Amino acid sequence: MPMINVFVSHSFGGDPLAERITLRVFEGLRTAARNYDVKLDKVRLRPGSEWYPQLMSWIAECDVAVVFLNAAALESTWVRREVNILMWRRSLCPSLRVLPVLIGEVTAEQLRQSGFEELLPLQYDKVPYSAADRSYADRLVEEVLGQFAELPDVRHETDHMRCWIEDVARLLNTIHDQRALTATGRALGIREEDLPQIAAFAGGAEFLAHHMLAAATVAGLRDAVHEIARSMSGSPLTDLIALLTPTWIDAAAARRLLPPKGLASKRLVALNARETETAGQYVDRAMCRRIKFYRYQTAGGIPVGEDALDDFVTQCVEAVRRVLYLSARKKPQDFRPRKDYLHCLILDVHEVRPRLVERIVARVHDLFPWLVIVLLADASDPARTRLSPRLADLVILPALAEEDEDLGYQLTQELMDLPNRRHGQEVSA
Repeated sequence: MPMINVFVSHSFGGDPLAERITLRVFEGLRTAARNYDVKLDKVRLRPGSEWYPQLMSWIAECDVAVVFLNAAALESTWVRREVNILMWRRSLCPSLRVLPVLIGEVTAEQLRQSGFEELLPLQYDKVPYSAADRSYADRLVEEVLGQFAELPDVRHETDHMRCWIEDVARLLNTIHDQRALTATGRALGIREEDLPQIAAFAGGAEFLAHHMLAAATVAGLRDAVHEIARSMSGSPLTDLIALLTPTWIDAAAARRLLPPKGLASKRLVALNARETETAGQYVDRAMCRRIKFYRYQTAGGIPVGEDALDDFVTQCVEAVRRVLYLSARKKPQDFRPRKDYLHCLILDVHEVRPRLVERIVARVHDLFPWLVIVLLADASDPARTRLSPRLADLVILPALAEEDEDLGYQLTQELMDLPNRRHGQEVSA
């Protein structure tokens, strides 16, 4: 059986108890009997190396994560970011194990108050604490290691984030000109002293892929793809651009689209975007472009006809039919969801009264209780809509500034045109 990758999230913050417990768990998991490959930044990162891409790589590739939560960790922006990404992965791949460990006097209520409420539904380790109890560290370490003794083989084939990185890296590996890859890294903002890593070891493409998917700015990504296009063309370049364009979307915001109870589950989300393409890119970002496991279609707009409700519902039914690739003869009551698949309807309700929105959503979710509906609305509309008792479970995504959406739209259109422009052709948006 291959070694199981374990990522350790922590923040010692001058806490000797937390450091002692963390290091003892690290050593305990690495014994031959347990056979775990443990990634702990304090031990595994080389001095002077660029730590952010390496951490992102560990988070994206781990099979199990242990999150040590002492007082310093609750105040750590980095620990909160790591937990956010881990829970994003877990929502896409439930077999990923995330084990929170509460250290010292930390309580579940403190997790909630500090923004770690996503961890509360998970099984977490905690033993009674007393400052005078010299056996406390031993008991907690034993408790954590005991959890790992019971772990099955947690390698999984449907880890979308890992596949996304692998897909990008695979395309980058078709470039044999190391100067082009170095120029790409420079465009991404990689430090000069770290650029030799791109050519120095086999993981250079993965190194670049992590930067592109996690750390690149819109401007940096644009410049990087232009550099790549000098040494890549045709289908590989088109495929790479399709993988990269959704990355201007904030990952944490996009992840909130995903139903917590599994992909084929009901979910209602509101986004204050102006373009349906933007909502589609939120879905792409949330699902890491693993198109085998999701599809979205759009409906809505300005109401027409005498019965706006029936007109909208008909549009929604036909959009869901397209999501499922069903023929026109199939009746809506016979539509069936795919297993482990995200079925998404993007519904433009900019010109629709909140009361009508409520009725449309209720009808559609009555027909398809496994559907994710993304309402495309003005910034003020979602809050009003949520006042309806039937829409109380509406999830409102963080506000998207018009300027940011414009930049994302420009980036997408420019990169999609790039393969043709390289051959002297222009493609209209």
